[in-house]
Parts: sequence; structure tokens; C-alpha cells
Amino acid sequence: MVMSDIAEAKRELIDAGGRTAQSFGINRLLGQIYALLFLGSEPLCLDEIAENLGVSKASISITCRQLEGWGAVRRVWKKGDRKDYYEPVTDFGHIINNGFMTSINKKLLSARIQIEHCREILCKTDSADDERKFIEKRLAQAEKYRTRIEKLLNNPLVKKLL
Repeated sequence: MVMSDIAEAKRELIDAGGRTAQSFGINRLLGQIYALLFLGSEPLCLDEIAENLGVSKASISITCRQLEGWGAVRRVWKKGDRKDYYEPVTDFGHIINNGFMTSINKKLLSARIQIEHCREILCKTDSADDERKFIEKRLAQAEKYRTRIEKLLNNPLVKKLL
């Protein structure tokens, strides 16, 4: 393989990382940054990541902090350089269980709070019309599925598999 073929393969994988992230409802840039770092043999600074992806340094900084919060990348330092460098965490089980799942559980909790809030609002109304009953039925359905997803994702067996 010549160098241009290697660069083309890396570009394809970086784009695929972005599309994969996007298909899960995650920021495309998050997947691209992780793929770029994963495919690199050396940590990269924000400037290098921004240059590689053609995106602003501010966007890269925000996304790297999110990846760091998920445990998907770690910040490292190079001797004699004041810049922050990032390298990937390659243990996908750790990333899923300690980053991605934490984020999903927060979203599930937020959904539960919103459903409860809507139920409280509906309880305050005097109306018992068909629209209220319909909305109450939909909220019950949404809570049922939210609870199922929460139980499934927090099942010890599923956690062990991930």
C-alpha cells in the first residue's frame, strides 16, 4: 500500500465513525474525533485534530471534553509542550459502561421526570375529555417503554455482555 492509499483508508474510517455516531443519535464529530484518535499511533492536540477534520478548534475542544467525560479519550501531556493532547481509550466495554450508558441513563431519567411532570399537569385540569384521556394513555405507554429500556440496559447480564 502506498501512503495515499493509507490516508484514503483512514479518511474512509473516520467518515464511517462519524456516520456510526450519527446513526446512534450522537454528534457526528464525536465519532470522527474518536476514529481519528483510534487510528493514530500518537496523541493529537486540538490544533492537529481541527486541521485533520477541517473543523473549528472550539468545536473540537467541546467534543473532546464530552469524549473525555465518557471515558473514551484521555488527556495526556508531552514534555516541553503546554498543549493538551488526546489519545483514545481502546477498551470499548469501559467506554460503553462508564460513558455511553451513563449518558443514556441520564436521558432515561430526564424522560421519566418529563412524563411525571406532564401527568401532574393533566391531574390539575378539570377536564376529563377524550383528548386528556388519550394523552394520559400515551404517557402511560411512553413510561412503560422507558421503564423496559431502563431495566434492559441496567440488567446485570446485559452489562456483563457489554
